[in-house]
Amino acid sequence: MKTVSKDEIRQAFAGVGLTSVDQSMISKCVAFANNHHISSKSMAECWESFSLNKSIDALDEHSWQSFRSDLEKEAERNPTPLQVESCSSSGAVQTRPAMGKRQLPTVTPPAKRVATPPNNTKSAVDAVLSSTTASPVKSASPSYTPPKYEERAGAGKVILTFNPNDLKPTTTAADSNTTTTPKCSIAYQQFDTNVTAQPHRHLFTTMEDRAKALDKHLVQLEDIMMERYNIKGKDDDDTPMMMEDEAEIAPLEAVAVPRQDKICCIGRICNAAHEGRINHTSVVLEGSKHLGGARIEMDVSLLKDGEKQKDFSLFPGQIVAVEGMNSTGRKLTAHRICEGAAHGGNKSTAKQLLEYHYSRQNGTPLKIMTVAGPYTTSDNLGYDPLFDFMSIVMQEKPDVVIMVGPFVDLRHKDIQSGEASLLFSDGSDDMTVPYEAFFANKIAGLLEEFFEGGDFKTQFVLVPSLDDATADWAYPQAPFQDRVFGQRGKVILKKAGGDGLEINTLGLDQIEKGAAGDNNAASADAPFRRIHCVSNPCTLQLNEVIIGVTGTDAIFHMSADETNANLVPGSRLARIGQHMLQQRSYYPLFPAFPGANLDLKRMKQWSMPCQPDLLIVPSKLTSFARPVLGDTVLVNPGHLTKNTTGGTYGVMEIHPMKREELETAGGVGDVELDHNIPNRLHLEIRKI
Repeated sequence: MKTVSKDEIRQAFAGVGLTSVDQSMISKCVAFANNHHISSKSMAECWESFSLNKSIDALDEHSWQSFRSDLEKEAERNPTPLQVESCSSSGAVQTRPAMGKRQLPTVTPPAKRVATPPNNTKSAVDAVLSSTTASPVKSASPSYTPPKYEERAGAGKVILTFNPNDLKPTTTAADSNTTTTPKCSIAYQQFDTNVTAQPHRHLFTTMEDRAKALDKHLVQLEDIMMERYNIKGKDDDDTPMMMEDEAEIAPLEAVAVPRQDKICCIGRICNAAHEGRINHTSVVLEGSKHLGGARIEMDVSLLKDGEKQKDFSLFPGQIVAVEGMNSTGRKLTAHRICEGAAHGGNKSTAKQLLEYHYSRQNGTPLKIMTVAGPYTTSDNLGYDPLFDFMSIVMQEKPDVVIMVGPFVDLRHKDIQSGEASLLFSDGSDDMTVPYEAFFANKIAGLLEEFFEGGDFKTQFVLVPSLDDATADWAYPQAPFQDRVFGQRGKVILKKAGGDGLEINTLGLDQIEKGAAGDNNAASADAPFRRIHCVSNPCTLQLNEVIIGVTGTDAIFHMSADETNANLVPGSRLARIGQHMLQQRSYYPLFPAFPGANLDLKRMKQWSMPCQPDLLIVPSKLTSFARPVLGDTVLVNPGHLTKNTTGGTYGVMEIHPMKREELETAGGVGDVELDHNIPNRLHLEIRKI
């Protein structure tokens, strides 16, 4: 096996989202890879699995020992055969282990590293050779103990910055959020894809309804792609039969119809294996019903490493236009792939932008904080990280805080065991309560205390998650709401001689009642509310800025079932986010990742009505912020907690456009200007 270099290790780590690694750690990885004959790709895949399982996002001295233990196990599971010199024409002969037991090498092994002092543990080889059973091999490395939240290091540290134009962040004193009215309005009712709170039957969908929903979505995107790429039918007079210009697309044809000329087929990517991750050899293209609805093998070898080598990224459920040859009707050899069609960037008139930036915002940036649950660590229900985050919000005084679930995490061991209990006000004893009452005490109660602490104009946006105990369990999700409406549905539990506890309500209405008289904030139709409960996913408009948010980890789900080739190193995550825009969907993967619970009958309600300026997708993967398709910034703020320790959150400032430019454009007429958010954005990802 060839020697692994430092650059190969860096590129492999960048491909899985680990972009910042110390030089000393790179050297250790190179030494380990060469000593144990592990490829850079295998090491990066092992890190991706390790970081997700252990909730670790940095490779340092503290996490190296445990990571090395996983690497040793990987090396034992997948040993690389040694190569020996030979006189044969091939130049090398590989030894092959015998079936049922390990075969010792017939050549002199490389020199061993300096051994650590003996600690009465067997080496991995001795453990395998001395045992006749398949018992696991224990590493001599010390086991990794996750640090506690109170012991976390680097609280408040900025771990990532997105600031292409070197914009200066504003200070709290310069922008104190003490205006008489909020600096921005939050609108979401105009987007017809947002889920309403109307009751309905979840997942009550027949097989026929599911098939119709999938085919309808395919046909809609098929029409859009034909118009975008100027794809004509075979019999259209203005379509040239022989195309020498590579920019032109061949005429449209049904998937399974054999043709001797180059054709273009539009369909949905499927996995021929049905189970497991899709790969280059298992790609199948499925056509729409009105074009036959057939499935055909799709050969991407020419794009991967052939004469027409191009980059591509494919996943099940993706709708693509494929140009190539299908001479037999059984295999489509791809020459080019068009991976969807995005909406395009957003525009507003100069008059509107002047109103937003200099009448409402008074020439100051729009400050947005974004955070995602879980909001308490896995070892308790104290919600200390949420308390600390709200203290930061009180100091930063943002205009909007976007909070994504889970708020009451169904995966938390104490929630699963039914031990969600609250203390009475006198602290004498506790009582197990419903999830709604727990939410009202831990979440709504903290928000209410925040507004009681000062005259803040901050607006909170609450987005549910599929792991929320107080939300629906099917995607898309309706906004948070009380299960029983009206005063008659509320129940008061009282302790003898003590205070009462209200259940069957989330307690959010109390926050709005506290703002009565200020812009009619208690009214559901008021332009400025303190708390906005929206659906998952949702599309919001903050002044001119369009923000898309989903509480489902679409980035991780798609990365787990995607195949690609020839991508620029470090661009894989941005490419996955690009798929969401090109497929015009907050969740384009189908079949869905286990636990996603897609309600296909409501497929329209997780589609994108427009291309967001900011696309917020909290993910288990390493936090990042990447420009996508030029007009959108894809943001993964991470999660507020990771296992037993703290996580990350995001702080964004969207700076206004220059006043003279807007006034000049406004004098011409109703000139529409691009929002240009990537060049106006200053973003930081910080540790809690």
